[in-house]
Amino acid sequence: MLSGPARLPLKSPLLALALVASALLGGCAGAPPERVTQTQDPWEGFNRKVYAFNDALDKNVARPVARTYVRAVPGPARSGVHNVVSNLVEPVTVVNDALQGKLKQTLQDLGRFVINSTVGILGWFDVAKHVGLPHHDEDFGQTLATWGVSSGPYLVLPVIGPSTVRDAGGRVADIYTDPPRHDLKPRWRNAELVVYGIDTRAGLMETNETLDNSYDPYAFMRDAYLQNRRFKIYDGEPPPDDSMYDLPDDEPGEAPAGESPAPGAGTAAAPSATTAPAATSAPAPATAPPPPR
Repeated sequence: MLSGPARLPLKSPLLALALVASALLGGCAGAPPERVTQTQDPWEGFNRKVYAFNDALDKNVARPVARTYVRAVPGPARSGVHNVVSNLVEPVTVVNDALQGKLKQTLQDLGRFVINSTVGILGWFDVAKHVGLPHHDEDFGQTLATWGVSSGPYLVLPVIGPSTVRDAGGRVADIYTDPPRHDLKPRWRNAELVVYGIDTRAGLMETNETLDNSYDPYAFMRDAYLQNRRFKIYDGEPPPDDSMYDLPDDEPGEAPAGESPAPGAGTAAAPSATTAPAATSAPAPATAPPPPR
């Protein structure tokens, strides 16, 4: 693992390209159009079946493993593991910072990765946080939204969980912007993915009761995911008049006369800017990036 960060400048043409793009786009960063977070759920029947499969897998495998991990591993050790896992995906954040034209944040996150990979002993200690370099969460799905690409329909992926068509495509792109993971031998890479999943699920244990007691867990998960993504896309300042769903212009929340509303359109009211931050603590798929602690 020591060789990963050390060879990063030589083996990361995408990162170098992103840094150049950052210099060119530094003055072009701005809020995406509101339509990029308006999402329909036309595949609800299929999505609910995949959700049922994921839920069974979570309750029978992921939760018990995460529960055992929390009980067996001391808090400081879990914190160190979380920091290492987060540090490994930091290059993905750096690349997407640059592609979104966030020059200052690009340099901050690059500095964060370098400091934590060296002084922080491969990220075990979050030293960068104490020198004014906070953690940011950027991915190619957010980058596409910044470029004005609409989300497409809501989509539940097997094992991975909630997504949209845009975010699913973004996940594929992010795989190729993660040089430290590519430098690992296959057995270590697979072990890291397992640890990543366990760490992620352990960080979401407190949400189990809320999800299980919700009237419709599928709708709860969907709305929480869309609110969370919307909040991230707008960097914590979503427009108050935006909506999670692509509704007709006649009257928000209602379909025109003679037409039925889009599936899922009436499940939840459009979130306001004051309610979006709360979604950061909502349940997420087992392989989603772990929330800050």
